[in-house]
Amino acid sequence: MAMNGPFQEEYWEANVLPTTWAFICKRQPDGTVKKFKARLCVWGDLQKHGVHFWETWSPVVQWSTVRLILVISSILNLKSTQADITAAFVHAPLGENEDFYIHQARGFRGDPDYVYKLNRSLCGLKQTPREFFCYLVDCFTQYGLKQSHLDPCLFVGSNLIVITYIDDLLIYSCSDSNIDSFITGMHKKEIDLGHDGTVKRFLGVNIQHCPNDDPSKPAQIIMSQTSLIKRIIEACGIVGSHIHGCETAAEYVPLPRDALGHVASGSINYASVLGMLLYLAGHNWPDITFAVHQCAWYTFDPKHRHEVTLKQIVRYLKSTADKGMILSPSSSLDINCYPDADFTGLYGHEDPQDPHCIKSCAGFVILVANCPILWKSRLQTEIAMSAMEAEYVALSMACKELFPLVAMVSYLAGQVSLCSCAVINLMVTIHEDNVGALTLGNLESL
Repeated sequence: MAMNGPFQEEYWEANVLPTTWAFICKRQPDGTVKKFKARLCVWGDLQKHGVHFWETWSPVVQWSTVRLILVISSILNLKSTQADITAAFVHAPLGENEDFYIHQARGFRGDPDYVYKLNRSLCGLKQTPREFFCYLVDCFTQYGLKQSHLDPCLFVGSNLIVITYIDDLLIYSCSDSNIDSFITGMHKKEIDLGHDGTVKRFLGVNIQHCPNDDPSKPAQIIMSQTSLIKRIIEACGIVGSHIHGCETAAEYVPLPRDALGHVASGSINYASVLGMLLYLAGHNWPDITFAVHQCAWYTFDPKHRHEVTLKQIVRYLKSTADKGMILSPSSSLDINCYPDADFTGLYGHEDPQDPHCIKSCAGFVILVANCPILWKSRLQTEIAMSAMEAEYVALSMACKELFPLVAMVSYLAGQVSLCSCAVINLMVTIHEDNVGALTLGNLESL
């Protein structure tokens, strides 16, 4: 009625969203409480695409980039620090023509009839991650850092490397003064960086630097995830000294569909445990990648046999929980790629009428400076008619990942002048064990 009355020009239609509080307990790697956080969030699920928001995509850093920077920092003996941006999302202003209002937060003592207009982004809005990343790119660019065209979350300057994963930063330089100047420069732009010292933990991965016995050689880097492994073991109920570990994560025979086998017992949450294992395998446990990949084939219809295989992987992790992936960089940034394929690996173990049984499995690992940087294992989408074809498809799959990685190493070698080091000689070698695929791969044109 008021909007149709004599004062209708003083009224307008506003988009008012409710809010909620999110309380978080952040813990140290050993499980002890680090801090408690309270975050005011907007009910972004009430927003409509094309009305309240348009673009929402925001990138995150590739883990191959993180491992590559760790290796380069060890070779060049760079200084490092990790930092997080306090109340990250509220730094970014809203875009043009984006007017949002929120109801009063629970516990706020004010006039209950009032609503509040947002001047900046807030957690929960669909476009907030993108708005914040664009704001961060502008700040880094104004400071003199250049965004990489190979990884949008990598920023390189004349004396600085910055990696960003939303509000978590890894900063590298040849001197602490450059890092301090960067943090001070961000403070001037009203970005409060929480300084956590030398890089020791990033996104749940523990990073330990161990000096080499030979001072002339780069330091070793050990990457581990003991807290996640502990959660996986507890989720599978494999606790207690009476349950022993095993020597290998994968069985010695392929894992078939087992369509007529016993259904899964449901004693574990198959999808949840598999998700944690995929996170573990993709970060710093390449030796379980193939075994986890096999279990992932049957996520939507797991059988009892698949549960047993999944528990075998967890038993292997239990026996190696205190271990980690050791990166021992060599002095040169040589790149070695090792592709391979298992031609019709499930044939004879699966129903011969099922096309699934004659598909080949492909995998590869890429080493930079003698350190594993990127690895994958997956089922080929097409059916190979020969071992040569399966190997060639695996070679093609590996090259799709190898060429961008070579470009990244070349980019860092050419752009980063962090230290007065010698010229980096880059040698790329692909190790292929199939003569036919090797001959076909060496052809200039098909």
